[in-house]
Amino acid sequence: MNEQSLAEQRMRREQDQDLYTRSDPPPQQHAEERTESTLATVLIFRDERKQEVQNYAVVGQTLWIFEPRGTKKIPLSQLDIPETAKANDERGVDFRVPAAAESQ
Repeated sequence: MNEQSLAEQRMRREQDQDLYTRSDPPPQQHAEERTESTLATVLIFRDERKQEVQNYAVVGQTLWIFEPRGTKKIPLSQLDIPETAKANDERGVDFRVPAAAESQ
């Protein structure tokens, strides 16, 4: 290789390095998205008790609550599902129970 081709290669590497250095940082998450993901889901029981949960799943006729100190299961029959859905809608939280689970 001659001096000119080495200089060209060095220049290309510097240009590539500049491209990586100048690339835009990853987009910041919007405050609204962060707030929405931290909003708790409120569960309203038939006896009018309320409970806020962060992490849950509905499997069959059971709502499973996952907490750092353990897992709890609640039969869907103990929940007032229409009121739970309404309360969460008002808070801007999506709460859905599969139709098969709701009708059984």
